[in-house]
Amino acid sequence: MLGLILAALRARRATAVVMFVLAAVTMGAAVGADAVSGRLERSAATARVEAATPVERTLSVHASVALGTAPDDIVSRFRATITRVPADRTLIGVRYSGVLRTDTSRLPLELRAVDGFCDNITLVQGRCVEQDGEIVLAPDVARQLDLAVGGTLKQDGGSGTAVVPLTLVGLYAPSDPLGWYWSGLDGIAAYTTRNTVAKPGGAAVATYDALLPAEAFDDPAGIEAMITRLRNGSVDVSSAAGTLAATVAADRRGVRRGLLLVELQLLLCGGLAIAVAAGYAAQERRADAARMAIRGMPPWRILAGTAGQSLVPLLAGAAWAVALRPALWPALVAGVVIVVSAEWPATRASVPALLRVVQPRRPLIAATLEICVLAVGAAAVFQLAAEPAANVRRDTGFGLGQAAVLLIALAAGVLATRALLSLAGFAGRTALAGGHVGGALAGLTLGRRRTAYRIVPVLAAATCVLAVAAQDWAGAAGARADRAAVEVGADRVLRIAPMDRERLLATVRATDPGGRDAMAVAIGTGIGAPVIAVDGTRLRAVTGVDLPSLRAEAPAPLTLTGTRLSLRFVSAGSPVTMLLAGDAERVTAVFRPPGGEPAAVPVDPAEPPPPAVESTVEVAVPQCAAGCRIVSVEIKRGPVDLLELRADGKVAVDGATFADPTRWRTTLGRAISTVQAAQRDGRLRLLDTDPPSERPRDNRLYVVDTPVPLPALVAGDPDLSDDNDLARVKIFGADIPVAPHGVTSIPRGGARGALVDLEYAAHIAGPAGGATSGARERLEVWLGPSAPADLPDRLRAAGLTIIGGDSAAAAAARADRLSPAVTLLAGLVGGAVALLLAAVTAAVVAAVDRRRRGAELTALRRQGLPAPTARTVGRWTAAVPVLVAVPVGLAAAVLLRLLTPAPVRPFADRWPVPVAPVQWLALLATAVVVFAVLLPPALWSRSGDRARRAAPAAGRGSR
Repeated sequence: MLGLILAALRARRATAVVMFVLAAVTMGAAVGADAVSGRLERSAATARVEAATPVERTLSVHASVALGTAPDDIVSRFRATITRVPADRTLIGVRYSGVLRTDTSRLPLELRAVDGFCDNITLVQGRCVEQDGEIVLAPDVARQLDLAVGGTLKQDGGSGTAVVPLTLVGLYAPSDPLGWYWSGLDGIAAYTTRNTVAKPGGAAVATYDALLPAEAFDDPAGIEAMITRLRNGSVDVSSAAGTLAATVAADRRGVRRGLLLVELQLLLCGGLAIAVAAGYAAQERRADAARMAIRGMPPWRILAGTAGQSLVPLLAGAAWAVALRPALWPALVAGVVIVVSAEWPATRASVPALLRVVQPRRPLIAATLEICVLAVGAAAVFQLAAEPAANVRRDTGFGLGQAAVLLIALAAGVLATRALLSLAGFAGRTALAGGHVGGALAGLTLGRRRTAYRIVPVLAAATCVLAVAAQDWAGAAGARADRAAVEVGADRVLRIAPMDRERLLATVRATDPGGRDAMAVAIGTGIGAPVIAVDGTRLRAVTGVDLPSLRAEAPAPLTLTGTRLSLRFVSAGSPVTMLLAGDAERVTAVFRPPGGEPAAVPVDPAEPPPPAVESTVEVAVPQCAAGCRIVSVEIKRGPVDLLELRADGKVAVDGATFADPTRWRTTLGRAISTVQAAQRDGRLRLLDTDPPSERPRDNRLYVVDTPVPLPALVAGDPDLSDDNDLARVKIFGADIPVAPHGVTSIPRGGARGALVDLEYAAHIAGPAGGATSGARERLEVWLGPSAPADLPDRLRAAGLTIIGGDSAAAAAARADRLSPAVTLLAGLVGGAVALLLAAVTAAVVAAVDRRRRGAELTALRRQGLPAPTARTVGRWTAAVPVLVAVPVGLAAAVLLRLLTPAPVRPFADRWPVPVAPVQWLALLATAVVVFAVLLPPALWSRSGDRARRAAPAAGRGSR
């Protein structure tokens, strides 16, 4: 029997090769999906961790300690209690709460000593801490304390602690305010050495921050156990690592289930293709079964002889896969059952029936199978239409939406086949009645060869699987690109080292005078949502987003041009300090009346104030030769009356402007104002106050040169505060009233955040924001898609320090590595494999039909059928199944996505996805690919050539 089977295989090599290929591709795809699953899970998990914020990856441990006289030893013992914590980076520090005070000011402020501090700051002035008793401060904090570099102050920790003398040696700004180093250093502080923190003698707080490595998030239970173990050691632990680990675990499950779904789809498509190929092979072997029956072989030997011709290549193609992955043995058993079922009817038929060329119809069996397929497909459509949300598990990528692809496509293919057979027969009869021989033969052949069109559901199913996967992948790719553009903000982004906001704005405007390629941006944090300040004059040109204007009518700024300023004012001796903003820097002009008090020497309030006298004081301001804007004025003791300001002899601010109450305001930051203004008799009177408060103090009066409230574009719910019926948002540390305008999304903030104009925000927030409130901001320059390649170099030459960057393309590439993108790409690959299986099945159908069609056409040629007509009939009968199946599969894919969204969201979070349900471009590309793959094997046939060669032979025979 084995020899008989091998001989038959040699005689029908094409059919055997097709069965081998179907089995090998189906089982190989299943093995490949399982093999890459682990790698894709690992890659998606690593990408998720790399995309996380520093806070999400950080484990923070705090404990109260008594530093004593050996703080390094105490910190080392604290560090020793934190065991078995994996970390890429660690940061150890100590904190001590108290009050810093000078002779004139006091401010609640922590003393901090943090490892690596000097390596993570940019010095604005002075130097970093080198010895005990030295501190560095943020510039605005130093101003609040009225302290210059080299000045002295004291730290007072309260009752029972020592007062520690300190010296300010430098002013700093964080090098990367939103980087990991500064993620745990919230609020404001004075940075110093550990010994200095220990000097007050009170209880301090030791801190330990660890940046967990990517591998740590593979085990959510391990992270929770680590946190519990540390808390049992009497320390405070805070971390969002558990939430990130849960997200990583969900990503892994999503990839695993997505690939399992692809694997199951391929096994089903492969099983369907094997069933069709086995059915056609069984038709070809009916003569073999008849010959064995004539020789008197029992039915089981007939079955072995015919089925073995398919089972041998099937086992050869699948056995290796089962050996590599034993879990696939049920699929192999199912393939054996399919082959045996296809050959079984031949063992029950009589010899005459087996030898018949045209087999009798079995309408009951065919109708039963078709009704079952249609019923299951209709049930899938009904469930998806009735309960789409309940039937799609969008968090896992595994649900009825994907399982229904084959059911709907098969049902549509069955309906299309029925319609094709009926229409083809009707068209053939009509053509015959009209005398159109070619059309009649093509139509009658299509309508008569019913078994040949079992291939239509297979091709429709493969087309539908690929079209659905292509739509989901294309829609998600577009959504990722859109999100990347929103999250990055522009085509390219350059991160800038800390500097004055207005200087950044002026530098960018001067470097790109056209206003289309570059835009200055400052990004801070509001109350639970980002606040993005952009150059509103360039937003649309650089980003391409169509948003309402951020620019509103505002009072003109108070400007002056000159190198010498003269201020006429009335004072009892207190100086007047005026802050000016130039193009390159801020300028401080101090107008000290003759005989006036020094700036740092207080006046005893118990003594009667000296008499107020009018005086005019000149100050040199060479930085304002090209122009300056007046930011604010301040006093140390009032009353002081401002009368007139001149620049190079020309009036810059007259008495009416000083006396206009709409042009001056107090601070909007967290600091409490210590100055009062009264306008009368053509003058501005400034009075000092001393409100009882521990909040930072601000003795400046600011120029009003912005619209109030400030226009703001608000997306989502940024938790705007409400004060006196005015919405407020925190910008650069100042609570600023805004006029919110709701939008769907904003650049960088996405669906939640606020967008304001940088120039207005910088003016209204003023220098009292920033470090005074502990706020951090990131300065950036956004570049448009048409920005020239040398623009970053020009910005560097203009004085900007570029410390990093990003781009929309890079952000989209990062998103392509996350779990949803990986799962959808695997689905697309699975659709391509399904199409390959369909193409192989179409090839076996063409191989089986080739001889029959050639014999029929040869007989017709001998009856006088023209060769062109024979070729036309052959091509149409081969191509029509593909031309019918592909549109049916595409229509099923459209129907499926209209009924239910893709079960795999483009993003794991709740980011909105305004993606069209039907991706027409993806459908068009799918149609082109499917036709290119399926039509050539269907049309490849030499039957027409045989018919052409048969005609001359027939003519010679007749003569």
